[in-house]
Amino acid sequence: MSVPDDDLVSVERALASHPEFSDATLITLKAVEFYRFALDLLCERSAEVDRLANGIRDADGQIPAAVAEDPLVRVTLDEAVSRLEQGFVDEAAWSEVTTMLRLVGDALAAHGPGAAPSGAGLSAGRTVEVAPGRAAWLCGTGQDSTDPLARTFLNTFERDFLRGVPGDLLHPGPEYADQLDAGFAALGALLPELAASVGAHYVGVGVVDVRTEGETFLAGNVGRIPGVVFFSPNRMSRPWRFAETALHEGLHLKLFDIQRSASIFTAPERLADGPKVKVPWLKWSSMVAPNEWALDRALGAFHVYAHLVPFRQALRTRLTPELLDRFGAPEAEDPPSLYRFGGDRARYLGEQILSRGGDELTYFGREFVTWLLETVDRVEEGVRV
Repeated sequence: MSVPDDDLVSVERALASHPEFSDATLITLKAVEFYRFALDLLCERSAEVDRLANGIRDADGQIPAAVAEDPLVRVTLDEAVSRLEQGFVDEAAWSEVTTMLRLVGDALAAHGPGAAPSGAGLSAGRTVEVAPGRAAWLCGTGQDSTDPLARTFLNTFERDFLRGVPGDLLHPGPEYADQLDAGFAALGALLPELAASVGAHYVGVGVVDVRTEGETFLAGNVGRIPGVVFFSPNRMSRPWRFAETALHEGLHLKLFDIQRSASIFTAPERLADGPKVKVPWLKWSSMVAPNEWALDRALGAFHVYAHLVPFRQALRTRLTPELLDRFGAPEAEDPPSLYRFGGDRARYLGEQILSRGGDELTYFGREFVTWLLETVDRVEEGVRV
C-alpha cells in the first residue's frame, strides 16, 4: 500500500524535526557545544592549550563552529577527553592538542576566521550544496598542497579510510562536481525536509576510486574523519542512485552527532564484547563483513533502514513529470540499492536491539529505537501520523 502524500509529509517532518532524535539544528548545535566544552576542559588543565585556544576564539569568545566541526579537531579532542576520563592526559596527547591548535590558528590566519581549517587547505574553495543553505567543502587530491592540516587529513585518509586497500582520492573536476550537485538536488526535491536535516551533518565530500576484490565500493565514512563522506564515481553517475546513497551516508553522520550529546548505550566501550545481533541476510561471514553485529553496528544499520522506508514511498508517490524530466527515472534494477528491503530489515534490527540490548541501552536509547520502529510502521501501514 502506498502512503498518501499528506501522511508521508507528516512522517518526513517527524524524521526531520523530533527535538531529541532528529532535529538537525539542535543536534548539530549540541555537537558543536560538546567540542567547545571539551576544549574548555583541556584549557583548564593547560596554560599552553588555553593560550592557543584564545588565539582562535571569535569576537564573542567562542570557538568558531567551523573549527568545532572540523574532523581533525574532533578526533584530537575526542582522544584527549577519553584519556582525561581515564584519569590523565599524557605528554603525547597534550602535544597532539597543542599541535592541532597551532595548525588551526595558522589555517584561520591564512584563509579567514570563518574557514573550515582542514577543508580550506584541501578544497581550494570548492564546495557542494548538500542542502539549501548548507555547503560542504569538496576534497581535492592535495598532491601539491604544503598545508600541514591538508597533509594530515590525507595521511588519515590513507591510514584509517583505505586501511591498506588500493584506492585514490580523485580530483573533483567539473563533471564530478555537477554529478554531486545533481544527486544532492534530487534528494532535496524528493524529501526536502529530510534532505535538509541530513545535509546539515555533512562537513566535507570526497570522490574516491577504491579497488576492492569481489565487491563494488559505493561510498563510506569513517569515525576518524567525522562529517566527511567519500563517494564512488559509479554511485554518482545517476541522480536517484546517488540520492539514496547520500541519504544513507548522511544518516551515519547524523547518528554520530546524536551520540555526541546523548547516550544511547550505557557503556559503549563494552559493546564489542557484548550481545550480538544475527544478520540473516548475510549468509557468509568474514572479518570485513561479519554476519553477527554488535549493538552499535546494528543500530547504525537500523537507523539507515528506517529512513529508507519513506525514501522508497517517496519514489513511488512523488516522482512528478517535472522531477522525471530533471533527474530521469530511477533504475528499474540497481543491485546495491537497499531501500527495497528497508521495512523488513529495519523492523528486524530494531526489535533485536530492544530484545538483546537489556542493560546496554539507556532510557534514551530505548526511546530512540522505539520511536524509529513506530515511524516505520506508520509509513508501511499508511496510518496518518
